Amino acid sequence: MLSYRPTLFALCISLAACANQTRFGSVYPVASELQDQVWFTGSSNIRDFTCSARQVNVSAEAALEDFARTRSDGLPAVKRAALEVPVRSLDCGIGLQNAHLFETLRATTHPSITFVLSDYVVENSGADRVVRMNAVLRIAGVERNVVIHGKVLRTGNGQLMLAGDREIDVRDFGVEPPKRFFGLLRVKKEVTVHFLVAVRPLIDPLGILTASLQ
Repeated sequence: MLSYRPTLFALCISLAACANQTRFGSVYPVASELQDQVWFTGSSNIRDFTCSARQVNVSAEAALEDFARTRSDGLPAVKRAALEVPVRSLDCGIGLQNAHLFETLRATTHPSITFVLSDYVVENSGADRVVRMNAVLRIAGVERNVVIHGKVLRTGNGQLMLAGDREIDVRDFGVEPPKRFFGLLRVKKEVTVHFLVAVRPLIDPLGILTASLQ
């Protein structure tokens, strides 16, 4: 699946405040060098784990003609947006766990996890802007409609960022939680996907949007 989504992400009003900012249960780091980030956290009956994407591809097409929405939202209007994470770019910090993850997510036949934005609403709440995104998420070749919330703020250098997280049950995507060592190690079915991406609507610089329409 290829996916659209507004590349809106939240960090903080000032870089100094970022170190301790919590959003939907996630703590985001101080960003001296802002870059798009996607990672997920989960647990087994033995330990918790975190797997981070070494590569995150984001494309967004600006709705340049939609001045009314840009003015009312206080954010650049987005016509379409998409995010792609190559499965083999996921790194859990342990080589054997990575190999098991690639197998579980069927990386050979479904090499990418993708998120395609269907529509979004900016909900203003005081000084904060929360974006409610309706999208199609594809994992291991299975697509599901999802609703994801993200919080938009502005960094000290003026960059808009969007941050949030969403718990998913991997079984909804046809993925069976791995069991290893004759069932002695059992991974739980829920994982939480976290994201931190810049708001920079352009004209499909990576070709993700075009591919998603095919």
